[in-house]
Amino acid sequence: MRRKSAGAKRLVAVVTPVGGMPLSADEKISLRHLREYLGGFDRYIIGEQELPKELSDFALRRFPAEYFTDRYGYNRLLLSAEFYRAFARYEYVLVYQLDCLVFGSNLEEWCEKEWDYVGAPWLKNPDCPDEGFSAVGNGGLSLRRVDSALRVLRSRKLAMDPRVRGEQEGKSRVIFERLSSRSVLTRSMRGAKTLLHRTGYHNNARWLAQHFADLQDHEDTFWAFEAPRFASFRIPEPQEALAFAFEVAPRYCLKANSGLWPWGCHAWAKHDREFWEPMLLK
Repeated sequence: MRRKSAGAKRLVAVVTPVGGMPLSADEKISLRHLREYLGGFDRYIIGEQELPKELSDFALRRFPAEYFTDRYGYNRLLLSAEFYRAFARYEYVLVYQLDCLVFGSNLEEWCEKEWDYVGAPWLKNPDCPDEGFSAVGNGGLSLRRVDSALRVLRSRKLAMDPRVRGEQEGKSRVIFERLSSRSVLTRSMRGAKTLLHRTGYHNNARWLAQHFADLQDHEDTFWAFEAPRFASFRIPEPQEALAFAFEVAPRYCLKANSGLWPWGCHAWAKHDREFWEPMLLK
């Protein structure tokens, strides 16, 4: 029985999105690692439908179908307060996509480090790993502090200079450019938009997060680069995050991690499957 966090909250839930059934052979290997090492934790599948029998040892957390039509819907979900509120009874969620592996059951130890977000480090140049790491962290296998994510998404700090936002929204209304008095109307509209954006209207963390999704950007880039702008949001340096997980160029990562294997990895079958083969549970 896994221990509870201090207070009423439980410590951590393992959350796995399932894109479709039946699972592929590699997805079954990832699922085998999850069950072997994390079987004692609360585990959830996120989706819109009933669980098939082979996943009956998981709980289902339903979300609307719009989040599961493609990866962009999934990005919107993990950038929404709705997702984190669904797990508000936990201190942390471990996002475990079915292209991940873990090699140990000591998930509590990573929670005890009290990072707000940790995933595998990104390389500056995947084609030339020796250039080193740029930032942390990949979202495929990632530990996220629930209250911290909600604090970011509720922040009242402005995402942009409100004058810039007013200018952008003014220019977006092409119809005004067609009017004979467009200069006066456009200036008035921009001024009104600027006033609205000073209040945070379409100019806060929540807006920016969904803007990332609308631009079809990956959700983890928001958490890695933008979230710290809005609230205290602790992310480890790449060297420490290497002990948590590898992704691209695992041989280089192993060397950079002083020859020590990580706790887990993401996209193992895509990035040097041969490297991970000896570690697979079959």
